[in-house]
Amino acid sequence: MTKPFSVAFKQKMVQRLTGKSAVSASQLAREMGVRQQNLSRWRQEARSLPNVIDKLKRAGREWTVEQKARVLAEASKLDGEELIAYLEREAVKLAEYEQWRIALDEGGPSSVSTNRRIRELERELARKEKALAEAAALLILKKKKWSHSTGRTRTTT
Repeated sequence: MTKPFSVAFKQKMVQRLTGKSAVSASQLAREMGVRQQNLSRWRQEARSLPNVIDKLKRAGREWTVEQKARVLAEASKLDGEELIAYLEREAVKLAEYEQWRIALDEGGPSSVSTNRRIRELERELARKEKALAEAAALLILKKKKWSHSTGRTRTTT
């Protein structure tokens, strides 16, 4: 009687059969010493099952701007297979990554709210600068009034 294969082993074989550099079931059977029928059956079973793990990883995941920026920054350093592997680790689809990259280049849909926030901050800064200038002018006038009433003059060095 033969020993059953572990789930991890089966998953690894299915990955080799269906991954980026997939090999045929007969070739993998020769390499690993596993019957080709077993490999084909495992691949068929994997195709028929919903990919629950990937769905859980991606389902309902809302990416924050910071998370997107982190992924884009890291991914910009990579290319080819490294990029694909990184995106898979982060559970980001290539199409989703491309959308983020294009949105970043163009300013994206969030640019309206960002521009609004920038305008608000610029108005607030202008108001505070005006208040600071007014306070500085009042302070100078107060000092001048004080120096005239006491007879002191200001010396500069």
